[in-house]
Amino acid sequence: MTTQRTSRALAREAAGLCLTPLGVLGVLVALGSLHWAAGLSAAMGGVLAAAVLLPPQPDASRQAHVVRWAAGLTGYGGLTGCAFALCAPVGWIGVSLAVTAAGWWLATSQAVEGA
Repeated sequence: MTTQRTSRALAREAAGLCLTPLGVLGVLVALGSLHWAAGLSAAMGGVLAAAVLLPPQPDASRQAHVVRWAAGLTGYGGLTGCAFALCAPVGWIGVSLAVTAAGWWLATSQAVEGA
């Protein structure tokens, strides 16, 4: 049994869907006015968080997985670029963490296949 939503509930949801991106844009503009790297870091952190925290659907297409991986790589690459712009050693920490994660992923996928 399904229930139909009232027009008031639909209007409330539509208002929420319009206000949410406007609020995010306001935060990014405010951070960007402080320093360009602050706004860019927040934006890339959001892209990375979306890629990591939104679980893939079991029946998702290959393109959906490619887009999720691309969003994750774009977010992490943007954060690493901002880190290099602000302080080169912190940027190298970001690169080293990515290399470590890749090595760990390769080692664990090999161990799973061998089991």
